[in-house]
Amino acid sequence: MYKKVITTALFSFAVISVNAQIDSLKVNFDLRTRGELDNGARTLIPKGKSAETTVLSRARMGVDYYYKNLEIYFSVQDVRTWGENTSNASKNQNFILNEAWAKYQVSEKIGVKLGRQILSYDDERLVGGLDWAMQGRSFDALKGIFLLGKNSKLEAVVTYNNDDNDANDLEDKELYTIAEAGEITKSIQLLHYEYKNDSGFKFSAIGMNSVLQNPSGTHFDMLTLGVNLSKTIQNVRLFGSAYYQTGKNTAGQSKSAYQFSINGDVAWNQKIHSVIGSELLSGNSSNTSAANNRAFSPLYGTNHKFNGFMDYFYSGASYFNSFGLNDYYLKNSFTLSPQTSLDANVHLFTSNGKLGNGLSSYLGTEADLVFNAKIGKIITINLGQSLLFAGDGMKFVKNVSDPKGLQSWSWIGIKISPNFRLL
Repeated sequence: MYKKVITTALFSFAVISVNAQIDSLKVNFDLRTRGELDNGARTLIPKGKSAETTVLSRARMGVDYYYKNLEIYFSVQDVRTWGENTSNASKNQNFILNEAWAKYQVSEKIGVKLGRQILSYDDERLVGGLDWAMQGRSFDALKGIFLLGKNSKLEAVVTYNNDDNDANDLEDKELYTIAEAGEITKSIQLLHYEYKNDSGFKFSAIGMNSVLQNPSGTHFDMLTLGVNLSKTIQNVRLFGSAYYQTGKNTAGQSKSAYQFSINGDVAWNQKIHSVIGSELLSGNSSNTSAANNRAFSPLYGTNHKFNGFMDYFYSGASYFNSFGLNDYYLKNSFTLSPQTSLDANVHLFTSNGKLGNGLSSYLGTEADLVFNAKIGKIITINLGQSLLFAGDGMKFVKNVSDPKGLQSWSWIGIKISPNFRLL
């Protein structure tokens, strides 16, 4: 009897103490599995090679803690390809920390965020969370957040990278060797300004300086400047973006590159809307000198969103510092019911730079179909089918001389994402 009373009292005291200190505690889960049939995704599949089936999965859990002006968030995840570990594996090399940061609200208009965090700006053309990939993308960074007014905000970010391996360092230089998006980035300094109003107008500007380190230990600066504008007029949304890169890349080449995009999004009615537009990303030509680089690098962008779902361009380390890309597209979305929809997209690709050898700049045409269904509030099922009709230019840039006549990629995915509040 006394043990029960003491236990109840201790438990009540613990609950009261916790409630006195914690304003809020939230938990979220992200469980997803995707099966893929690769018959030409990411690169051309040669004749005679069989399609490959792969199943990928992610199990992520995040905890969000609030106390007065302080917010602390961390998430851990297990990302794996089915079968890559034995059924009785004693070690798990797939379990990693995805985010771990603290944000302190210094005042009503100033906040500071420190730690491993996702950086996502604008439409994620230059910097994004890469949520399509099971592992996602996050940075070790310090970020300042400044509310300049009712409709405007400024964010400043800085990163600094070491690979925790000084065995090969030079006597007078600390080497960094980890390459991402075709570059070895020692540090990033980023400024992002955003303005939006109630009349449907939005403007943003971004400046990102990448301090790059050559394997010899020499540092170079590569600066990317960009603007995004959008305006909604009744059922039409107009969007445009432009970026310019200058400085030098990791290889010490002089960089002069651009990105330009424009599109119109039309809601024909409550069930159908279309997006028609184009994007130009500059590239090298066959006669570009070795001292120069004309290829625009979308660096940390979520590239799966842009140039076709088969990820032939700017996926991982693929196609960076290459011939560039012109993408002309028509995207359609059809609402079939409150729980289901169908996306149908077509892309026509040409190279931005000249391929040489008398080759046409035409790379190919891609068609993407995705069926989406929601089951309740937390379950989503997607079924996708993509086809690519490759031209001779694609064979050249992918260095596959005798590919199959039709490249295809089929996939099915399920996502379960419950969120709930503990306190």
